[in-house]
Amino acid sequence: MRIQVYYIGKDKKNHHEAAEKLYLKRLKNYASIELVALPPLKLSKSLSNSEIKAKEAALFNKQLEQMDKVYLLDERGKMYSSAKFASFVQKNLSSGYRKVAFVIGGAFGFSEEIKKQYPELLRLSDLTFSHHLARTVLLEQLYRAFTILNNEPYHNS
Repeated sequence: MRIQVYYIGKDKKNHHEAAEKLYLKRLKNYASIELVALPPLKLSKSLSNSEIKAKEAALFNKQLEQMDKVYLLDERGKMYSSAKFASFVQKNLSSGYRKVAFVIGGAFGFSEEIKKQYPELLRLSDLTFSHHLARTVLLEQLYRAFTILNNEPYHNS
């Protein structure tokens, strides 16, 4: 299974870069994982939040049309324990999906239109994270899930 993590933004001032690289390296043993940065919009004060979300949705849609399954990371999404997230990953592996995308929205979240198009919403926490930290948490949880599925000692349960 190929996993792609999409996000909008620049990677300047990414204080979590070393952790991201560590988890990406570790995850290579289990799946093909790629971080895909989409260029941030040139925002003007004349754009409303809904207009920004619509423009970001258009950016994401160009990339996501080739995905077998898409999960939006959203504050209203389903939250899993690490063990249940491992089961969720196993379900995706067993379903035969070749390409799975996890999408981290922009600063204003996702438009309602893209949520209708991709209704599977995941939540990492009740807390709000910066985009860099959300990517790091997602990568760590994916790594944890694969170690759980392979009965490796990373996760203490």
